[in-house]
Amino acid sequence: MRGTVAVCLGLALGGFAAGPAARADPIVAAAGDIACDPADANYNGGLGTATACRMGHTASLISGWTGVSAVLVLGDNQYENGALAKYQLSYDASWGALRTLTRPVPGNHEYITANAAGYYAYFGSAAGDPAKGWYSYDLGTWHLIALNSNCAAVGGCGPGSPEEAWLEADLAANRGKCTLAYWHHPRFSSGPHGDDPSTDAFWRVLYRFGADVVLNGHDHIYERFHRQTPWAVQDVSSPRQFTVGSGGKNHTSVVNLHANSAVQNATDFGVLRLTLQPAAYAFEFINEAGTVLDSGSTACHLPAAERSLSFFAVAPCRLADTRQAAGPLGGPALAGGVPRFFPITGLCGVPASAIAVAVNATVTGASSAGSLRLYPAGDTVPSTNVVSFLAGQDRAGSAVIPIGQLGQLGVYAVLPSGTAGLVLDVSGYFSE
Repeated sequence: MRGTVAVCLGLALGGFAAGPAARADPIVAAAGDIACDPADANYNGGLGTATACRMGHTASLISGWTGVSAVLVLGDNQYENGALAKYQLSYDASWGALRTLTRPVPGNHEYITANAAGYYAYFGSAAGDPAKGWYSYDLGTWHLIALNSNCAAVGGCGPGSPEEAWLEADLAANRGKCTLAYWHHPRFSSGPHGDDPSTDAFWRVLYRFGADVVLNGHDHIYERFHRQTPWAVQDVSSPRQFTVGSGGKNHTSVVNLHANSAVQNATDFGVLRLTLQPAAYAFEFINEAGTVLDSGSTACHLPAAERSLSFFAVAPCRLADTRQAAGPLGGPALAGGVPRFFPITGLCGVPASAIAVAVNATVTGASSAGSLRLYPAGDTVPSTNVVSFLAGQDRAGSAVIPIGQLGQLGVYAVLPSGTAGLVLDVSGYFSE
């Protein structure tokens, strides 16, 4: 059975031929992982060496371009931590020349300094509210969204978090615009850090609203992806991610080539140059010598409404039953404070393209009073309960839970002592 739960979306995918940029088209420069610690052996008075601390060279590259409207720094802007004194000594002597154009986001190294205080002091109001670090603005015909992927510092990034709720409201208020979002930790990566599921909720919201471009850093490589859905299926109506961790600090490597990775470069320092046309964008990855190493152009999606989601009922299907000690459904009872993960896509009639599932969770034979929480695998454990129970009670609750990393659901029991049984049933799923 199928029930439509949102209006259908019309995407303008064709009919636009990306041509030469008009003089007024904004030009954006973007890179992350930039300035070395002044105490770094490769710092060399800010000049760097042949293989590290090239922040002055990448800054000079951007300074040589005309018509730059904004400089997007993608986090880990200053190493090894974001102390204000280090920003003033190292970052300011290189990328500081671009400061009046800079629209920054913080990386994990900024938060090594408590509350990223140095980062917020250096960039001031351009960095947004220090308690949040996310903000948005328009540039030409485009809408740009700066997000904070240091999830633990800002109340989480998952479904229902303050940042995810703000992102959804911001996109809803800016429908019909070409959209670019940027933050530090990449959802998808072939680098040593790999895919980061903590930003999955960002991708799902951006996908639903037809965003066009995602920019990240963190892995010290350049990587361009094919346009892909949140569940990593190539799809031309999805955002395209660029990882631009090539701002100067050093290089890492391509470790596990992602299936949807189109271009990778782990040898050149450089900057991504984007020309934001009225209904398209042109991109160039340019190394510090001024050589264009990757380029292309793509039309915007320009959605008129949020993507539609539909609910698909399935025959009641048991996903897990810890009362059975063995077998495909069985397993040990839940222990307090120990997350458990259950695969769902490909089971119970739930396809890989499903976005969320409707489940019923029953707690049986609990040793003590407690509660049960369900969440997308890879996200932080939420503070909301699906089921609360007393010792020895059988209690049930229903919920719709987004599907997380590797097509799994997370289960977490708040249980002071002992164990609790779990029966998990699936009644349907949400998909486009």
